[in-house]
Formats: sequence, structure tokens, C-alpha cells
Amino acid sequence: MTTPDMRLDPYPHYAKMRATAPVFFNPERQVWEVYGYHDIQTVLGDPVTFSSEIHSAAMKSKMQTMGTMDPPRHTQLRKLISRAFTTKTVAALEPRIHRVTNELLDRAASIGQMDIITDFAFLLPITVIAELLGVPLSDQDKFKRWSDALVQILELAFQGQAPKPHLLEAVDEIMQYLEAVVAERQRQPSDDLISGLITANVDGEHLTLQEITSTCRGLLIAGHETTANLIGNAMHLLLEHPDSLARLRAEPELLPSAIEEVLRYRTPSQFFARIANRDIELGEQLIRAGQRVVVFNGSGNRDAAAFPDPDRFDITRSPNRHLSFGYGIHFCLGAGLGRVEAKIAINALLQRFPDIQLDAMKTVEPLSSKVLFGLRHLPVRFTPTVVQS
Repeated sequence: MTTPDMRLDPYPHYAKMRATAPVFFNPERQVWEVYGYHDIQTVLGDPVTFSSEIHSAAMKSKMQTMGTMDPPRHTQLRKLISRAFTTKTVAALEPRIHRVTNELLDRAASIGQMDIITDFAFLLPITVIAELLGVPLSDQDKFKRWSDALVQILELAFQGQAPKPHLLEAVDEIMQYLEAVVAERQRQPSDDLISGLITANVDGEHLTLQEITSTCRGLLIAGHETTANLIGNAMHLLLEHPDSLARLRAEPELLPSAIEEVLRYRTPSQFFARIANRDIELGEQLIRAGQRVVVFNGSGNRDAAAFPDPDRFDITRSPNRHLSFGYGIHFCLGAGLGRVEAKIAINALLQRFPDIQLDAMKTVEPLSSKVLFGLRHLPVRFTPTVVQS
């Protein structure tokens, strides 16, 4: 994932590594890389051996989130946060997701063209997560800038490099921003998630300010990046596979299955990092205690050992036990919300714009990221329609 070609299409490299070195020590980055589905499950499913606390002591206060915590604190925090992402809670959000979706599509309907990423896929999930947390949507440009900085920090960490000063400044900015929001909610509570975290307690103890702000930061960033890439990847794949698109239009009940296949086929977040707590053998290789381990779930999702004909995009694939939301105790809390947002978004695009197609006059621009797999721009065209006020 270090060369431009690999970032844009890592799957040939993944296939080569699964065939020749599925557990590989990268001497340049001093990290073990894991490419096979079952080995990835082993790592993610054993938090005792493979710790999620990957940040140095110096970076821990700035970068730690629930996703980089180990039990027991991770277990306690997850129990609290999961209340905001139950099936019942997500179902209650659906009417609002429908309204935001239609408001965004109304803006483009009469024009007959849009960039699915910048005009829609980014804006929908950031609106939902901002409202859930209780932060102003008017600050979305800040959220995007901070999110980009955090992703860059992860990319540098993957290469064994320290973050640059301007990136650390962005982390300080988002923490100061969230601290101000927390202070405001302490003075004037609301019914949002931040207010709930302030009043929540674990075994009689309230969460610290750092725990509240780091949790909110993780939700704010993860709550839109993965979903935005999922929506963009889904529409791109469907427009690239007209037979699949036609079948989905004829059988809309296949949409949930299609979303799972998009998650598998073009995994929005390509890897997870761990640190070995003890010496352990994995894939006939000896990993020493203290060594870093990176599992490429994007590779595992194309492993023939887990998926028949893995390089074929099949919206009817079943079973589809992909690793896109992780595995084990760190399985993504927001997976249910992301799936609902994607279902509503894709269904609305296909229903409202029946002749939607890639804009041949413009360029589809992929992300150039070591962490995320998606698009920066996805221009499309369709027959303009008049929106009734």
C-alpha cells in the first residue's frame, strides 16, 4: 500500500502476498503483515495476545480511542457507547436519515448532475453523526480537515514514522473543540450522546474528560469516513456492473446483500493494527512480544479460503462473513447505522434517478490513501427532475 498503484488497486498485491508470504515481516517498517482470512481472524479474535493499545506513551493522550483500548476499560466503555447504537436506536434514526437523504438529492435533481462523494456521500453520514453527538453541522469543514489529519497520522504510524507537527496541531484542535462542547453540555445538558456520556458511569465512576472527548472524536471521524466510502464504492461498483445494477432494480430486496458484497469487494478501511503481548507462532512465523502486527482485512476479504470465486462481484453472495467491520471485541459499533445509511442512500439514488450513469465528461478520482479505500470524486449524470416544494 506504499506505491500509488497499490493504493489505487491493492488487490493484485494482496493476492501475491497470500500466495507467497501470508504472514510477512516487513523489514523496512519493522512490522508483521498478515494477509490471510483465517490468520486475520486469529489476530483480531485474541485481544489478550494481540493488544489494540498501539500508540506510544507520548501519543496515547492524543490518539487513544475506544478502538485502541484493551479490556477491561474497553469492555466498560463499549457497554456504555453501545446503547446509542442498538437496533432500536438506529431504527428511530431512519426517518431523519430519509429526510437528510432527500434534502441532499433535491439540490441536485433539477441540475441533472452531481458528485456523489462531495455532494452526497460525505454529507449524509456527517450530518447524522453530528446530530447524534450534538455538535453543529456548520462545523463540517473542520470535521473533514481533522479527519484527514487523523488518517494521515495513522498512515505515518503504519510506516513507523512520527506524526508531523501540523497534524498534532489538528489533534489538539479537535480535542479543544470537543472539550468546549462538553463544558457547554455540563452547563446545559441536552438529549444528545455527549450529554449521555457526561452523566454515565462505570462501576460508580464517571468517565474522565479525556475518555469522553476521545470517544466522541473516534465516533465523529469513524462515523462518516467508512459510510461515505461505502456509499461511493457501492454506486461506483453498480455503475461499473450494469448487469448487477439491473438485477438490483428488478429485485430491490437484494440491496442488503449487495451492500455486504460492496463491503467485502472494496473494503472501505483496509487494515487494523495490533501489538503482540507475547511470543506467538502465526502462519509458521514467530512473532515476538512487542512487535507490531498489521492485518489487511481488505486482503482477507478476497481470500479464496473463505470466499468462493473471491474476485467476482456478486450481489447475491451468501454467506458473506467479511471482515470490513473488524472481528471480535472491536467489531465496529456503528456497523448497523452505517448499513442503514447506505441502504437508504443507495435506494434513494436508484429510485430518484433511474437513468443515473457515470459522467463521461469528468473523471472518477480515487483516494490516494494507505488506510482508506474509496473515491475522492464520483461524477454522475441523470435526467433532471423538478422538485415539488
